[in-house]
Amino acid sequence: MSLTILSSVKNVLKTTKKHFALLEEMGIFTIEDFLLYFPREYEDRSSITELSEIRADKKNVLLGIFSSVRREKTPNGFSLVKANFIEDSSKQSIECVWFNAKGKEHTLPLQQKVMVVAKAKLGYGKISLQSPDVQIYDGELSEGLAPIYAEHYFLKQKWIFRKIHEEVLPLIRKKGRIKINIPNIIPQEIRKKKGLLDRREAIEILHYPKNVQSLDIARKTFAFEELFVLQLVSLQKKKNIQEKGRQEKNIVPIPLNSEMIKDFFATLPFTPTNAQKISMFEMFTDYEKDVPMQRLLEGDVGSGKTLVAVCALLPIIQAGYQVALLAPTEILASQLKKGVEEFLKEAEKKGFWKKWKNIKNKTDETDETDENNKKLLHIQTGQSELFYENSSAVVVEFLSGSVKGKKREKILQDLRQKKIDVLVGTHALLEEWVVFNNLGLVIIDEQHRFGVIQREKLLQKGSPHFLQMSATPIPRSLAIVAFGDQDLSVLNELPPGRKPIETKVITPSERRTVEIFIETEIEKGRQVFIICPLVEESEHFDELKSATEEYVRLSEHIFPNKRVSLLHGKMKAKEKDEIMNDFKEKKFDILVATSVVEVGVDVPNATIMMIEGAERFGLSQLHQFRGRVGRGKHKSYCFLCPTKQNQNARLQAMEKTQNGFELAEIDMHLRGAGEVFGLKQSGIPDLKMATMMDGRLVVDAKKEAETFLEQNEISTFQALERAVVERRKKMMSQ
Repeated sequence: MSLTILSSVKNVLKTTKKHFALLEEMGIFTIEDFLLYFPREYEDRSSITELSEIRADKKNVLLGIFSSVRREKTPNGFSLVKANFIEDSSKQSIECVWFNAKGKEHTLPLQQKVMVVAKAKLGYGKISLQSPDVQIYDGELSEGLAPIYAEHYFLKQKWIFRKIHEEVLPLIRKKGRIKINIPNIIPQEIRKKKGLLDRREAIEILHYPKNVQSLDIARKTFAFEELFVLQLVSLQKKKNIQEKGRQEKNIVPIPLNSEMIKDFFATLPFTPTNAQKISMFEMFTDYEKDVPMQRLLEGDVGSGKTLVAVCALLPIIQAGYQVALLAPTEILASQLKKGVEEFLKEAEKKGFWKKWKNIKNKTDETDETDENNKKLLHIQTGQSELFYENSSAVVVEFLSGSVKGKKREKILQDLRQKKIDVLVGTHALLEEWVVFNNLGLVIIDEQHRFGVIQREKLLQKGSPHFLQMSATPIPRSLAIVAFGDQDLSVLNELPPGRKPIETKVITPSERRTVEIFIETEIEKGRQVFIICPLVEESEHFDELKSATEEYVRLSEHIFPNKRVSLLHGKMKAKEKDEIMNDFKEKKFDILVATSVVEVGVDVPNATIMMIEGAERFGLSQLHQFRGRVGRGKHKSYCFLCPTKQNQNARLQAMEKTQNGFELAEIDMHLRGAGEVFGLKQSGIPDLKMATMMDGRLVVDAKKEAETFLEQNEISTFQALERAVVERRKKMMSQ
């Protein structure tokens, strides 16, 4: 039988159906899958530990013999195997213990020289070795690092090691005749330039490295391969979108109109930050091209993304296109609509549209059928003019699942007839019956709350410019990986005058002082968020406060004379929106909630954020919670209340910095990128070897991928093309 790396493992492994079923659960179907099942860690067995030097915090390697072995039952019914091990140099004895090791007493080699590898444990006044790994000693120490594989049910480390090293790896080794060819995915020119290994050699080393140096280069080879393929997928996607836009001729270059932007800035009550101006310029430069913009705008809490979004839509509307603004929830979409309208109406009051509105193309049909929109009805209010919504130069509408009946039909009809310039809404905008007349720009707020397929639906409504916004600061290296198909703009400044939020980790003895302070703030007319990690009490986390438990405690015992409300994720969407709106309208003093308030909700009157069980949240999430206050003119406070005082060290970063990007970097190092940023929602599958923390390698892989695409066709590199196709499938399945 002719074997390839894509052949089934069933063609080469000798085992049972149950074992094959478990391998499939692990995602191992082909020979290649098994070859890429790399060790989770390595043990250095190149030096012997003296009995007097054994430690509990690391694996020890000892030589000696087992003199006896026995099985025992503990008082609570557990089965133990204990063996007496005599260390070679000192001739002293130490006990080895295995828990529930069936048959161990029959297979352990007695009176033979062996090498044991284990951590030591001190208990009941004596030292023992816990579940040691045992192998017959043949007179030589291993020259390399011993691989340790992750286990899966009854597929133990030894079984996996034996199958890989005795039945699979021999198929690709140079010793003897190579039975399976391992094609290289990274082109030879790039491998040579970057000092990377041949793929077959890298696989061999990763399964049994000779030393740390060889392991590092093998890891780098596979990490670069993963990032290189990932970037090719992203860059191809971007290229395809741009080619579609060029072919459909839907995108007409829009020259930068600096005079119009300058006039709009003059209508603002503040001066935009340099970061905002740079981001705007980057977008306006994209508009001058004949291909659709693909850009991610990421900014810290309160950095002014809404203003950038408004400036982004001005040239688009002027050129006669429509704009879609999408947010993940109705309350966030309503908030976004209000923010956009406030900027546009203020500009209108100050005469901006008197100068610039005539450039915007209106259809004859609009002028004939909507006479009211031709009249600029207004009320004199001091020095300015307040225009009615239906007479605005820019028509903004709202669509969500709750908009029904005739109102919904009118919106859909007006959208098709180009009477609506900007449509703001929720997932409802993705439906196929929402048809734009001439969609020119899509803006998605809180992009991480939407899946890849949902975002694709919007892009299918034409070939519009595309802007994604994220309030979650993402380290640059991660953004390049997760959003490689987009250019990156960053808002890393806060608008002038925004007051820093005073943050403090609270001890139990300080709690009453904080509660008195909360009462004082409420009496001043302020409002308070209190976040809990659980919805309800749990026997598994009895030390953690639940939102329902805290709601009862606060409303009945601590603040009986204050208005307290409860919000959690188990409530229906409509109920959650109603509670948040009521809180925003100052109908409650205190809102006890779970993490559902993490992103986006703007309550300018709230000045205190108190987070129970703070150590249960990541730093990025804590920073998002903190960003719910400090949005008004009053000084704001964030109190972190951990349940375990010895875990406070990680929270000190929250006290020291207000910079979300710094906290995101710290969080990524502490918890890993996938857990912090929910990569799967962005369509990024787990990576076997690459790490987002290696920013230099990430940037390097992106540059090489860009150069490669400029000079080559992927189809001429068969193995690379297959890897790209497989990665694209995985990303789209998320």
